Amino acid sequence: MLAALGVVASVGVVADLYSRLPARIPTHFNAEGVADGFGARSTLWVLVGVVVWSYGMLSVINFLPVTVNSPKPLTVAQREAVWTDALALVGWIKVEMAWLMAYLLFAMARNGLGRQAGLGAAFAPVLMVVILGTCGFYLAKIFRLMRES
Repeated sequence: MLAALGVVASVGVVADLYSRLPARIPTHFNAEGVADGFGARSTLWVLVGVVVWSYGMLSVINFLPVTVNSPKPLTVAQREAVWTDALALVGWIKVEMAWLMAYLLFAMARNGLGRQAGLGAAFAPVLMVVILGTCGFYLAKIFRLMRES
């Protein structure tokens, strides 16, 4: 549900601000969060398409059969626990990706309107901590489950 709200926010931001944007807006930002590339405002709709497509692809995973590859045989309980944690990891990555893109679209629009300069210096570090923290937490949990006898 949180991820779906992020997708809706992405669509809503672009739909609301698109008509007020100039023809060219910042479309790329460097490591410091400063705009260093410009392109057509229609780029925002391409990114909305990426958000919707990614959300759909990450949602399909929930309907796949349980498949866990492990270097050693797992018990049924271990396999189910690993699969549950893997689905939780994908779910949280989906939430983080949707809200990251919602913020990015919002920031791009605000930059185009002259209301914001760049993404902010904290954008990249916060993004890395959140994504790597989520992956690290769940992968450590999954590897611990796979090592149990």
